[in-house]
Amino acid sequence: MLKESAQIKTYQMSERSERLDFEIRDWRIRNPIVTPHRHEFFQIHVNVNGGSKHGIRNTESTYPDKSVIFILPYRVHYSIPASNPDYHIINFSKNFLDPNLTGDLFEAEELIALEHPEIIPFLYQGAINFNFSDDQFTYIMSLVKQMYVINNSRKMGWRERIRGILLELIGYATEINAPAISQALNNQSNQSTQTESFKRVIQFIDKNISADLTLESVAHATFLSPNYISQLLKQKTGLAFVGWLTMKRMEKAQELLLMTDNRISEIAKEVGFSDEGYFTRRFKQKFNVSPSEFRAKRQIKPN
Repeated sequence: MLKESAQIKTYQMSERSERLDFEIRDWRIRNPIVTPHRHEFFQIHVNVNGGSKHGIRNTESTYPDKSVIFILPYRVHYSIPASNPDYHIINFSKNFLDPNLTGDLFEAEELIALEHPEIIPFLYQGAINFNFSDDQFTYIMSLVKQMYVINNSRKMGWRERIRGILLELIGYATEINAPAISQALNNQSNQSTQTESFKRVIQFIDKNISADLTLESVAHATFLSPNYISQLLKQKTGLAFVGWLTMKRMEKAQELLLMTDNRISEIAKEVGFSDEGYFTRRFKQKFNVSPSEFRAKRQIKPN
């Protein structure tokens, strides 16, 4: 049984990928994480040989040959490879797939399925297993090979081409498994009130990330009780209020360091830290590098 915990590590793209936007590799490049964890980015496992075990949605399953596993950002999971593994890993950031895929969407499953249908396989992985026939998997592998070729060259237009192939892979998996997906959508429990409350809380935090937020101030602004917000965040994310707020601030700081030339002191204030020194200590505590070192080492170079 897979249990969520506030101690479960959330991996950034920079910790599990050579690139901050998109990566495709095979099983030999990096060892899998066999303990429960989550990460901020999307991940797809394309299993040529089966036998690997994955824990998703509180259930451990052994996946067969010619299967694909779709892992949603922030979903707790783990992977135990087979004795003779043969699989491919595709990592990509939320922004790479769609700039409108903000973090507040990923636990509001009823809403994201309607607003972003390209996320459906990721939402229902574990409830649905995405297994394919020989001919179907041959087509999937042709898409994987195209991504390898384009990613290795990264010529002008490569992002748009790979994004298109990703959407084709996701759409194809959705089409093949449409009956099971429709059944899952029809059987989904009605949690609209809870979902709306969660979305309201997360959106308020995201829009006011620079403010001096407290559990009480968020509760007052969203017309919810502090205890309810605490329970809701714990249930949906596995994190307490302070843990979630800190994670969101660090994510925003990474984005600003990479995408702007703002001074470190300005970025600290933009993500809710009045003290630049304290911000730097917290950033280094989480990422093992200072903000300036992160910017210098991780700045995405134009092609």
